Amino acid sequence: MGKPNKGGLVKFSMKKFVIITACNYKYGDFLINHWLKSLLNNIDTKVVDIVVLDYGLSEEQRKNLLLKKVKTIECDLTGHIVNIRFSDMKNFLKKNKYEQIISSDGGDIIFQEDITHLFYEHISRFRIVAEELRDPFMKQMLRRKPFSKELKKEILFILNNKKSLNAGFIIAPVDKFIELCEFIEKNTLKKDVFGSDQFLVNIYLYRKGFIDIGSDYNFIPTIFRRNLKIVNGVFLSNGKPIPIVHNAGNWFRGLENFGYGKDYNRLKPVHYLLVKVIRRMLS
Repeated sequence: MGKPNKGGLVKFSMKKFVIITACNYKYGDFLINHWLKSLLNNIDTKVVDIVVLDYGLSEEQRKNLLLKKVKTIECDLTGHIVNIRFSDMKNFLKKNKYEQIISSDGGDIIFQEDITHLFYEHISRFRIVAEELRDPFMKQMLRRKPFSKELKKEILFILNNKKSLNAGFIIAPVDKFIELCEFIEKNTLKKDVFGSDQFLVNIYLYRKGFIDIGSDYNFIPTIFRRNLKIVNGVFLSNGKPIPIVHNAGNWFRGLENFGYGKDYNRLKPVHYLLVKVIRRMLS
């Protein structure tokens, strides 16, 4: 394995597929103890490389990732991670020729069932999850984003007429994903503004087309209508584990002590129900 360097411009002995996330010191322990632990139990590492874009992990965190045979790429922190990760993923993918990529958030996702099959399905298309319930503050957030008037108009049309696509988990053929990265890079006018990526992913995929793979594969408790139970730390729907659970939403998070294992995961009942009621009223 090659030595990581800044910008992801290093070649590795590669497998067929890759899953890439981005992380800093603040979320590094969750990444290792929950995201990665759950992923290793639910993916075929014979065909999938795991890569972490490193935006300031500690030496101990890097060593722990190396012990798990995870590739780390040291990257410069030139803006908010959610925005600049796309440029660094683009650079890495151009130098390392994989067939398919999963781009995943790393600080608030766990895996509960095998997801390897996702690489083999709809291989020529973007695959992503469309949210069911609206975020009541999305339009207010949009006003603060440094987009052109044309882009804002297009985003407003999506917010008013279409389901929002969650950018925290995307599957795609690598060549198309690189084009998405280039679009985000070109249209992110201020890299330090949180959340620009979410809007740009929506614009691009509604332009180009995508497959909605269903809420099992990016389940956010406050965004979907389906019933949810937590038993011994496992998220269940209709008695079966939900493959991917995402505790997204900042103030809208309906879970506490989120993680992988029987000692984790509790609903915040009042908060959870209040957020769902507000979202349903807007949807």
